[in-house]
Amino acid sequence: MSAVEIKGEILSYLEQVEDERFLKVVHSMLNTYINEHEDPVIGYDADGAPLYASVAKQRFKAQLEGIKHGEYLTIEALEKEMESW
Repeated sequence: MSAVEIKGEILSYLEQVEDERFLKVVHSMLNTYINEHEDPVIGYDADGAPLYASVAKQRFKAQLEGIKHGEYLTIEALEKEMESW
């Protein structure tokens, strides 16, 4: 079972629970985990693989350095490239 499927199943279970005490326990556990997790997941790719904050930060930093060195595509260049698609 993939992470996406597990999350969906957990959400389905939670929607069925009426016991507020139990929900508070689950909430507390999740809150503690998220707050203590050193490298949070900030998104997912199209295949459902998580994107961690540290990886995103490295990618964005590299892209910013590229921009500083003139490595970018202008609108005009993009429009010209699109003509060949």
